Amino acid sequence: MYCMCNLVRSMTVFAEANVDVDLRMLRSFRVLRPLKLVSRIPSLQVVLKSIIKAMAPLLQIGLLVLFAIVIFAIIGLEFYSGALHRTCYSLYDIDEIAKEGDAEVPCNTDNETQARSQGSNWCRDGNSVCLERWEGPNNGITSFDNIGFAMLTVFQCITMEGWTAILYWMNDAVGSTFNWMYFVPLIVLGSFFMLNLVLGVLSGEFAKEREKVENRQEFLKLRRQAQLERELNGYVQWICKAEEVILAEERTTEEEKMHIMEARRRAAKKKKLKKMGKSKSTDTEEEEQEEEVGDDGFGRTSYMKSRAQGPGGCASFWRAEKRFRFGIRHMVKTQWFYWSVIVLVFFNTFCVAVEFHGQPDWLSKFLYYAEYVFLGLFMSEMFIKMYALGPRIYFESAFNRFDCVVITGSIFEVIWSAVKGGSFGLSVLRALRLLRIFKVTKYWSSLRNLVISLLNSMRSIISLLFLLFLFILIFALLGMQLFGGQFNFENETPPTNFNTFPIALLTVFQILTGEDWNEVMYYGIEALGGHENGGMVYSLYFIILMLFGNYTLLNVFLAIAVDNLANAQELTAAEEEQAEENKEKQELELQKEMEALQIEAGSNPRVEVCPPSPVKGRKKKEEKPPDEEEEIVGPKPMLPYSSMFILSPTNPVRRFAHGIVNLRYFDFFIMIVICLSSMALAAEDPVNEDSSWNLILDRLDYAFTGVFAVEMLLKIVDLGIILHPGSYLREFWNIMDAAVVICALVSMGFDVAQNKAGANLSTIKSLRVLRVLRPLKTIKRVPKLKAVFDCLVNSLKNVINILIVYILFQFIFAVIAVQLFNGKFRHCTDASKFTEATCQGQYFIFDEDSDVPRVEKRDWKLQSFHYDNVAMAMLTLFAVQTGEGWPQVLQHSMSATYEDQGPIQNFRIEMSIFYIVYFVVFPFFFVNIFVALIIITFQEQGEAELQSGEIDKNQKSCIDFTIQARPLERYMPNKRNSFKYKIWRIVVSTPFEYFIMMLIVFNTLLLMMKFDQQSELHTKTLKYLNWGFTGMFTVECILKILAYGVRNFFKDPWNTFDFITVIGSIVDAMVVEFGENFINVGFLRLFRAARLIKLLRQGYTIRILLWTFVQSFKALPYVCLLIAMLFFIYAIIGMQVFGNIAEIPSEAITRHNNFRTFIQGLMLLFRCATGEAWPNIMLSCIKGQPCDQEAKKPANSCGSNIAYAYFVSFIFFCSFLMLNLFVAVIMDNFDYLTRDSSILGAHHLDEFVRIWAEYDPNATGKIHYVEMYDMLKNMDPPLGFGNKCPNRLAYKKLIRMNMPVDEEGKVNFTSTLFALIRENLNIKMRSADEMDQADDELRETIKNIWPLQAKNMVDLLVPPTDHLNNGKLTVGKLYAGLLILESWRSTRFGQVEPTGIPVMEIQEGMGSRRPSCDSIVDQHLHPASFGNTHRRTSSLRRNSPSMQRSPSPRRKYPPHLHHDIGFSDTVSNVVEIVKHEHHKSSSHHTRIRGSWSASTSPARSPSPTHAGVRHNSGYGPLRSSRRGGGYGTTSLCQRSRSPSPTHPIPHPQGPPIIGDGFTAGAVVGIPMQQSAAHQSSVQHSHPMLGGRRGQGRRLPPTPSKPSTLQLRPGPINFPKLNASPTHLQSHSAHATPHVVPHHNYQHREREPLREIAATGGGGGGGGASAIAVASNAAPLSFEQAVALGRGGRMLPSPVPNGYKPKPTRSSRHSDSDDDDWC
Repeated sequence: MYCMCNLVRSMTVFAEANVDVDLRMLRSFRVLRPLKLVSRIPSLQVVLKSIIKAMAPLLQIGLLVLFAIVIFAIIGLEFYSGALHRTCYSLYDIDEIAKEGDAEVPCNTDNETQARSQGSNWCRDGNSVCLERWEGPNNGITSFDNIGFAMLTVFQCITMEGWTAILYWMNDAVGSTFNWMYFVPLIVLGSFFMLNLVLGVLSGEFAKEREKVENRQEFLKLRRQAQLERELNGYVQWICKAEEVILAEERTTEEEKMHIMEARRRAAKKKKLKKMGKSKSTDTEEEEQEEEVGDDGFGRTSYMKSRAQGPGGCASFWRAEKRFRFGIRHMVKTQWFYWSVIVLVFFNTFCVAVEFHGQPDWLSKFLYYAEYVFLGLFMSEMFIKMYALGPRIYFESAFNRFDCVVITGSIFEVIWSAVKGGSFGLSVLRALRLLRIFKVTKYWSSLRNLVISLLNSMRSIISLLFLLFLFILIFALLGMQLFGGQFNFENETPPTNFNTFPIALLTVFQILTGEDWNEVMYYGIEALGGHENGGMVYSLYFIILMLFGNYTLLNVFLAIAVDNLANAQELTAAEEEQAEENKEKQELELQKEMEALQIEAGSNPRVEVCPPSPVKGRKKKEEKPPDEEEEIVGPKPMLPYSSMFILSPTNPVRRFAHGIVNLRYFDFFIMIVICLSSMALAAEDPVNEDSSWNLILDRLDYAFTGVFAVEMLLKIVDLGIILHPGSYLREFWNIMDAAVVICALVSMGFDVAQNKAGANLSTIKSLRVLRVLRPLKTIKRVPKLKAVFDCLVNSLKNVINILIVYILFQFIFAVIAVQLFNGKFRHCTDASKFTEATCQGQYFIFDEDSDVPRVEKRDWKLQSFHYDNVAMAMLTLFAVQTGEGWPQVLQHSMSATYEDQGPIQNFRIEMSIFYIVYFVVFPFFFVNIFVALIIITFQEQGEAELQSGEIDKNQKSCIDFTIQARPLERYMPNKRNSFKYKIWRIVVSTPFEYFIMMLIVFNTLLLMMKFDQQSELHTKTLKYLNWGFTGMFTVECILKILAYGVRNFFKDPWNTFDFITVIGSIVDAMVVEFGENFINVGFLRLFRAARLIKLLRQGYTIRILLWTFVQSFKALPYVCLLIAMLFFIYAIIGMQVFGNIAEIPSEAITRHNNFRTFIQGLMLLFRCATGEAWPNIMLSCIKGQPCDQEAKKPANSCGSNIAYAYFVSFIFFCSFLMLNLFVAVIMDNFDYLTRDSSILGAHHLDEFVRIWAEYDPNATGKIHYVEMYDMLKNMDPPLGFGNKCPNRLAYKKLIRMNMPVDEEGKVNFTSTLFALIRENLNIKMRSADEMDQADDELRETIKNIWPLQAKNMVDLLVPPTDHLNNGKLTVGKLYAGLLILESWRSTRFGQVEPTGIPVMEIQEGMGSRRPSCDSIVDQHLHPASFGNTHRRTSSLRRNSPSMQRSPSPRRKYPPHLHHDIGFSDTVSNVVEIVKHEHHKSSSHHTRIRGSWSASTSPARSPSPTHAGVRHNSGYGPLRSSRRGGGYGTTSLCQRSRSPSPTHPIPHPQGPPIIGDGFTAGAVVGIPMQQSAAHQSSVQHSHPMLGGRRGQGRRLPPTPSKPSTLQLRPGPINFPKLNASPTHLQSHSAHATPHVVPHHNYQHREREPLREIAATGGGGGGGGASAIAVASNAAPLSFEQAVALGRGGRMLPSPVPNGYKPKPTRSSRHSDSDDDDWC
């Protein structure tokens, strides 16, 4: 920060020195100086840091927004370029534009019929003609004439300011039929979606940053505390010692001893009381404080004593005074005193609130005296309290301090108004005394916690406000540098300008709130040269101000609010939990006592006392669903009560009704009727109520009402009315139904009776309006919709807490505003007159374009929004708070002079402070709390349904993905030497992809080069270039179709999209060339822009963002349905009530904006939802508006005062609830943007599907487990292992994943993905002996949460135990064997030189069951290593560079090796060993444990643990949980990375030597035999201290049969390599036998396999390494083995149809695997 300030200073100095150059911009760097403050304030740094941290994800979102803007701008450029240059010119003066109202509007044509057919504008007044010579609206700034203008216009629409004006201009210019299809998606995607992402990112970052700071503070605090405690304890011990010494001394008197003992007793008592922890009310606390104060001799009591012991005469007086004071203190603390004060506060508030402009004299007098009375009462209350409690204790309570301040303020104000006259509005603060009601919050926990967390956030909020102020300051100074004095136009200086510092501050603040920022921008561009002379550059100032101020800083407010609310909710939850725990404890104690009693009574029952476990809770919840299922499956049983006391359950009428109501299609039929009746409502004509169309609809309505009435009757007959449980009116939805039906029937009755006298028409009409509620009946019938609705209702319950505080604050501000501006918002239409008396007669108006002045009548008017009474003030403030039209209200307030006098511009600028404070309290803060509440409620709702399943949201979304994921098909031609294959190679190659991408980018640039009125040459060039690009894309398309074949080509949606784009582009080019006569195909131009979308699938982060976008869209349909219902209901009401108001151009109800038809009503409401000038629309709909001529109504009788409630409620529901639900959904889905990126999330899983397709192009859903290993190494963490992952670590992960392997050695797509997720996110992973149970629980959970999908998926997701146990091969067993082998080879035993028998070169068993293409390649690469001999000399092994690669399972070796020893013999030998070991070890249960440091020690020196054994504490044990005896080689658990084989790790025994000195090189066979049957996936990816090992299953006896896998013993020949890649055989695994002398064992329990697995390691690029042991030579040292492993890895083996991906060289490993982690 410091350097930055210096830099700024030096730049400034430079700028001031070289005056001759115009360095105004450089000089403006001085404005950054205030930033120096930031480094001085710690809480500011939290806010700033979180904003800076959020920059990275914000940049991604920024790119996405930019991309959207570019696409929309290009579409706009294609369709609207040059459209806004036609307008109507007067026939009398061809240079004069004929205005409509006050505005210049575009036109399309002079021909009315043509214009009507398109929905566009024509010159309506008959005295004008439509010409194309206008520069366009806003001095030509708003247009789509070139890409710059287009992007600016689109950005302006996204900020939702002035977008309706642009829409209406476009409707006028090109026709209204399709325009909304451009603008509505622009607003929905741009504003509601993209910009809300910013908010999600910021809140996540803020929470993280604050947590960091808090943790640090907590740590420092604890450290200080510990230090103090140490010192204190030392001191206390010292004192105790001294006391003991004093007590022991002989000279100590008895009295002194007693004193010491007494003090000790008191301390003990206090301690005991503290432990009991009785919660005390504040009053008792106060009393205790008093007593304590009394103890220390300084308190009031001791002072009393000294007074009372004074001269005898006064003593009695002081005693009496003391008694009197105690009496008063008692009175002050009674309930009645408290409530009487509250009632006084209410009365006072009422008196303040009834004040209004023009009130009668008696009311003014009454209020004047009441003021003094209340002041006196409150003062006396204050003094009484102060006297009773004493000043010190009185001021300890925050409420009392507040009281005192308020009363002092009131006294000051009374004196001021008596002396000076005029009020400060401070008396209003007495309304703040209503805040004393918050004393109640002591008992209302959720509200209290909210208040607490808000107070906690004050620091962040204040620092944020400070940052905001700095920001405004800097931009105001910069604005003054750029625009100071430039806004003085000929006709006026706009009120928002940069001429003086205060006004500049206000202007920047206004832009920050987002209101009318575009207007200020237009002024700025116009002032500095207009759009033609370089003024457009200055739009950047406003755009940056909007982006950083409005979207970044203001969203941090919301971030803080979300954070604090979450805190508050946690507090409440914690308190509830505490209460529960206390209850449980009490119950436990009771139970224990009961037990004790029972035991005393002689019985000895075994009662298990334990708090209910989560499993039990889950069981309870599991018991419920079956009832619901029964309900769904069969017809509902009839209620066992008599309906309406007459119809018993057996009554035939009732049974008939019951049967009909429960018919399968009854609900469906009712739904259809609801939809039809809704359509009929929407089709009514609101203007001419007696039209023939309306009469038809009325008849239809009778029919619909009849159907609903019958439905209601049947249900009542079936269920009964209200008296018994389950009856009709016991359900909310039925009550609503009944109300609607009854109202419809009543209005029908009136209609039929035609009794006009008896019925007031308006009542009928309002009764009929209730029909709009019919669509709500659908909510009950669609379960997911009901869930969203319930969520809304719940969030409303939560909102009520805040709503109370909110309304109170709104009221306080309204009262203050009435005090400040009461009666000051009147003005004369002639601005030169300032009072009503002078505002009489007429005045002249000089128009700039005419020579003759107009004569107008003077009128004394009231502004439309004013503060003459509290109700109107609250409405005005509500409008200000939504940010609409507040600059006008602000201008009026600053111009307000005195009561009943006219305005003077900027008369009192300081009044703006009121609005700034209001903005900070309301829009910045309260509204954000609303949003935050809804977001949190939404998240809680989502998590509530998961609670029973015990999985969190992220885990659920990952499992969701897995259930829906299917392998992708990647086509590849069969014949390698065909032409098709060659084309295919080109099409799938990376250069081709990049080439196409470059084409798309250039094509985009080409599209952006178009502009209005371009030269003929430019047009032609663009046309031919467009043809070129279209040709290239066509060629790409044809090549792909040739390579893939038609069917396969269209399987990929992207290809289909490409194809449609190409066809569209070709047709478009032909139309451009051969004339547009035969068909109007303007929409084809869309295809030009569509190619851009292909760019999106390139970037990884963008792909993830898009994927999440689609996910949140999936969650949105129901939210959208709810919003649609809200819109529907409000649109219909609007049509019925405001449909017949006349359209006047100067008012808000115009030909564009009205309730004439359903569609127009929807557009008007959509406009209000985006906040575009809704207060003006509301004011145009109130009572007394002129009527449309067709309505045949008396003049000025249209409109209704319902408008107030209608619009305010709509804005409240829509903005605060519905659109926030939108935000909630988005934040819910995008939370990963700020989450720790190492946590696996659903957005990562797409990568798995993509990479799997490379190994399984035919989408069979299976690949060989070796390829699976390779694939996981190819995927980056957190999803895969990453290519830097050491082999051993990868093996361990695979052992924990433990998917079943089928006969061909293949693993399943879904099982692999789920195992990966489960291991990564630790979903129900337990220790070995509990894994089976965990599996069962997980299966249950999946069935509960996904009842439909789980039926056929659950076996794939969580393989049943019998797929993993006896005789079944699993990945875990394979890799466990490998790990054992690798551990074995790296110990001393693996390095003893074997002699004699030719060793088997490589174990086929652990490798792939078929040759991989790499192995074939390798044969060519390393001819030396593939001699046709059995033996390989040790020299070759040591020196051949071609062998510098660790043995990898994908390298197959010559097929003619064979061995004499059978697999089954080996297994039986091993089992014998294990049995023997088990037998011996039963007497010794010594467990040796060492610390397994997680592969971080660089030296890897052997640890000095006992016997060199390292027990892995990092991973839980294998599921098999067997405790067989181990080998004599405890070194199986040895840390294998000893620095070099020359310093072997000391070991108690020698190696087990097999008959001829064979090294036990392949223990690999074990896992495939029954003996180690139950190995399975492993637990806990994070370290878990030593897994628990329960009494696992015992090993079975030695099998009499050789093996469960039908393998013949005896010599087995390895088969030849298959020539055909499509026809492969599977081979069995082999192992060498171990004949180990029994006396060699150390007695030690055998670690389960999973623990052995955990110790593994090993370099190498490959999979389940099958290891070669050279004859007559020691095996490699570890270093050499690692060196071998450094070779590059090849991609996977061939698949049945011969598809072979390009071999990619993977990045080489670093020299030590220690730093590499998965």
